[in-house]
Amino acid sequence: MRFGSSLFISIAVVMMFVCDLSEAKPLSDEHMMAEMYERAADELLWFDRRGVSLNGMTLISLLDDLGVEVNIPQPIKTTKHRKQADTSYTKALLTVIERMSESSHKELSVEQTKLLQAIKRDRLSEFIGTILPSFDEIYRLRNMIGEYKKKVNVKWPTMSQYEFRLGQSSNEVKQLRWMLTQLGDLEHSELTRYREAIYDPMVIDGIKSFQLRHGLNVNGNLDKYTVEAINVTPLQRVEQMQRNLWRWITLSTPNAEKLVWINIPGYQLSIFEQGSVTLQMKVIIGKPSSPTPILSTYLTKLTINPSWRPPASIIKSELLPLNAAEPGYLNHKQFELHGVGLNKKHVIKLGDVDSKQLPTLLRQYRLVQAPGEDNALGKMRFTIVNRHSIYLHDTPAKQLFKRNVRALSHGCIRLEKPIALSSYLVETDERARELQKAVGGSGTRHFSLSSPIPVYITYHTSWVDAAGKLQVRPDIYNLDMEI
Repeated sequence: MRFGSSLFISIAVVMMFVCDLSEAKPLSDEHMMAEMYERAADELLWFDRRGVSLNGMTLISLLDDLGVEVNIPQPIKTTKHRKQADTSYTKALLTVIERMSESSHKELSVEQTKLLQAIKRDRLSEFIGTILPSFDEIYRLRNMIGEYKKKVNVKWPTMSQYEFRLGQSSNEVKQLRWMLTQLGDLEHSELTRYREAIYDPMVIDGIKSFQLRHGLNVNGNLDKYTVEAINVTPLQRVEQMQRNLWRWITLSTPNAEKLVWINIPGYQLSIFEQGSVTLQMKVIIGKPSSPTPILSTYLTKLTINPSWRPPASIIKSELLPLNAAEPGYLNHKQFELHGVGLNKKHVIKLGDVDSKQLPTLLRQYRLVQAPGEDNALGKMRFTIVNRHSIYLHDTPAKQLFKRNVRALSHGCIRLEKPIALSSYLVETDERARELQKAVGGSGTRHFSLSSPIPVYITYHTSWVDAAGKLQVRPDIYNLDMEI
């Protein structure tokens, strides 16, 4: 992930610009259209004497990659046709800007003003280039959309579940080999008709490659989930990639050398420094019933040996039933009752409390789990700014990271390598020594970051990795259909 340095603007300049426009109201499409063509002195915005202009090609490419359909007269022969086409492209651009503003923190009136200024300064292509943030991932995804569009008119076959044997010959194997080759999981090779129908280790490796790219169990078998994924047509994959390209529009290019990126369907955290990955780890994210929210925020603090104050929903649905079924469970897990308000220093140990009394006591006390090896947050918690009470944290249940599907939490994000992340965050050797000492102790310690680090928690069910491979993951929260 690389940031376009040419797009970095000083915070002071941005704030001045936004403040100047904060009072403006969005224009209607009709008013905006009139303003745009007035700025262009009633000239066409996307065509010149030779045909589609450079600005037009930039816009058409973006609209095509996003899957925005534009009603254009074909062929474009007359001046009237050009004007109709130009107006249609302008309306499509306004639709993109409006949709971008609805799904992000960007103000529609601000984006409209930027567009009008770009027209006045003859910088339309630059404006269009800022609609998507300048991440390498976007460039790769747009290229892959183009590659898959070349396959959409190919008749895509349908596979069924099979248990092939090595050396078995069948038309289904031939079909499977062709599909894996089309998808890039098998290299194209010149085989005889007889040979291409043989189930051999090459086909098994192709299946494993496909399974790995799709976040499936890598077993080399044509099982139910593998069949479902391989039967997805190239057109359906294009549409999925376009939905994920729309998701990038909600992000902005950060003015930072470092950032933390967590992709929910990928179950992965990556730290980028000056565009290069410096640390990666698996994560556990929220269950579909308690999903992790999509956020653009900052990491501000880490806490060593944190206590845990479970929310009322978890206390009611899980902890109290567990304690009722197994009296003493909460005491064994180092839970205590802490007073609130003027009584906040009063602590009641649960070893002295009958489980039947707990619901009544919880009206006056908070249930808190003390730091320790059983603490649900593990050895450390990382604070990110948000209104959902979501944070990153360690976990004592390390075995869960071996699972392929890791949508298991109540919404917070559990980290596979919390110590590695904490070591990365400390800025000086002295702080590193303090951190190491705190980790080795039992007391709670807080470390605030002198420079908060941007954190993006995103939901991308498809992306293209640095090796140029399309990665696809299950839509665990069923959000793809909402775009």
